[in-house]
Amino acid sequence: MLQFVREVPISIVIEEAPSQRRGFLFHLAAGFSKSVDPLSGMTVNLVLVDQWLADLKANLEKDFHTSFADVMALTRRNLLENADKEAAHLVSLSFREERGWSFSWRESEPPEVLNFSYSHYLESFPKDEKFDLLKVIFHWRRLPGCEEDFQHEGFKLLKGVSLRESVDLQEDLSQCVGHRLSSGSFLQKVEIQYLGAEYSVSLP
Repeated sequence: MLQFVREVPISIVIEEAPSQRRGFLFHLAAGFSKSVDPLSGMTVNLVLVDQWLADLKANLEKDFHTSFADVMALTRRNLLENADKEAAHLVSLSFREERGWSFSWRESEPPEVLNFSYSHYLESFPKDEKFDLLKVIFHWRRLPGCEEDFQHEGFKLLKGVSLRESVDLQEDLSQCVGHRLSSGSFLQKVEIQYLGAEYSVSLP
């Protein structure tokens, strides 16, 4: 099976209520797979896949949406139908927003479960007084019916961490992994990127 990803920018408007409207600029990356034809050496026509994404973009941008789960459901249904016609498989979807967060789905996961990732930035001044800018990425598993604000929940967790030393920060954030919200959604992984020192740590 050959796997490939095609990407398209999409502007999404979420309207939770008539007076509550927000706009987002996403880069949608759609992953597909299909067996290679042994005679022609070809798989899905990429021009055709790009047309699927262009049509999807037009459909998503013409209407307001009530939630990101709604956007994902519409996207998945649309691309699954197109892929089935070409005997291909839709294996992944990722919406990456320009302001540094994303939500995604993979074929191995239930369709109603989404993964959200939010980046937070911390200024670290350890004992040796060498400053470093840290990028902390929280990876949340969203369960059906969840309405919590994952970015806000991340800020709440960061209030209790120590920036004295790297080992303190990593220990504190390790204890956050698995943190469960009232909806049942939970924090499944934390990444720490030490941007000045150019290395990263994944927890747990």
